[in-house]
Amino acid sequence: MKADRFKGLLVVLGVLFAAPALAQAQIPPDVQAILSRDLAGAGDNPLTGRYGGSVLLAQTIKAFDEIRLPSGPAVGKTFANDKRFSATVTAQGRIMRSIYVAPKGRSSLEVITNFVDAVAAKGFQVVYQCAGVEQCGESFPLLKYRWNVPETKVLGDNYENLRKFLVDASFDQLLDVRYTLFKKTDANGDTYVAIYGGLHRGGSFGTYSAALADRVGVLVEVAEPRAMERRMVVVSAAEIGGSFASQGKAIFYGILFDFDKADIKPESAPQLAEMAKFLQASPQARVFIVGHTDNKGALDYNLGLSGRRADAVVRALTTQYRIDPARLIPRGLGPLAPVASNRTEDGQAKNRRVEMVEQ
Repeated sequence: MKADRFKGLLVVLGVLFAAPALAQAQIPPDVQAILSRDLAGAGDNPLTGRYGGSVLLAQTIKAFDEIRLPSGPAVGKTFANDKRFSATVTAQGRIMRSIYVAPKGRSSLEVITNFVDAVAAKGFQVVYQCAGVEQCGESFPLLKYRWNVPETKVLGDNYENLRKFLVDASFDQLLDVRYTLFKKTDANGDTYVAIYGGLHRGGSFGTYSAALADRVGVLVEVAEPRAMERRMVVVSAAEIGGSFASQGKAIFYGILFDFDKADIKPESAPQLAEMAKFLQASPQARVFIVGHTDNKGALDYNLGLSGRRADAVVRALTTQYRIDPARLIPRGLGPLAPVASNRTEDGQAKNRRVEMVEQ
């Protein structure tokens, strides 16, 4: 009887110890292959390099964009909290975001420290640093890389499907979360480097979470000062008239707003002047001023933002150019009337616009 019980115990222990190996064996070879090669065309930022043996899973580069980086702990227990982080810094310029997956058998402390030391050696100063949810805040892992909010993903247009799934699974559940924000100022301006990561453990993405298990994931974000290219096209009053005659509306990309705000930027003045010139030359024209956004973010928020931006354009036309307010009706449609697919960055840029529509 005792021998039978002992044999049974050995069987149970054998199953338990074999489970990790079995789970690894069940990961499809094509998924494992993705974790053995870098994203095509991607490369390391010279400011950070990479931890030896790591794979560059994902990367996006914007020639000029804006990024908001945590400079304090997260607030609250979930990403639904309105305040999100106790402090942030916003940087504009060339934005490069990369996800690395370290080889198995390495700790979060070892991998992240290597990145941090590499950046510090280049003269960068620590703005904020934390380790674990006790220091970083309970909701920090949910906020820093939220898999269910598209704009936070490091997801480009050239990813194969399996790579997209692994990007979705990245940072889903982490142990030993670590984050450091660096800054360096020189004659060109401020450069920021943010290093975030932890040990993947568990997750809700099945095979893809299993493929990342026990491997450290690292999100590297670099914002370098760069001048924005000026490619704003001003639609003339004559062109507005022609567009009204053929389409009943005119589309404007030369009206720019501060990030996430309804404040019109000064460089929008030439386009506003041409809109006013058209309205002054066509006193019978009554129009809708319509704000549009891409589909990034919540629908209700985008509807409100696009409406406030339309209001701002109407205020500018009526106060600066003396256009009769009775001729202008502002409306915000958010992402509800796209002119291109929101699946690409170019499409999103085309959808962010102001229109003047004939009533």
